[in-house]
Amino acid sequence: MLLWLTENLASIVLLLVVAAIVFLIVRRKLQNRKQGRCSCGCEGCSGCAAHKEGGKV
Repeated sequence: MLLWLTENLASIVLLLVVAAIVFLIVRRKLQNRKQGRCSCGCEGCSGCAAHKEGGKV
């Protein structure tokens, strides 16, 4: 088991880094949605205005 871990350590670390980045992106989008912000990142688009008025994009 220890031999397998040492042989695949680089892959495991890379997987953990990618998983952490995906987790942070999803968490940020959910926080923005809870606060009523548009998740597209553009505060001035027409989609954001529709979200603020309670309509669907």
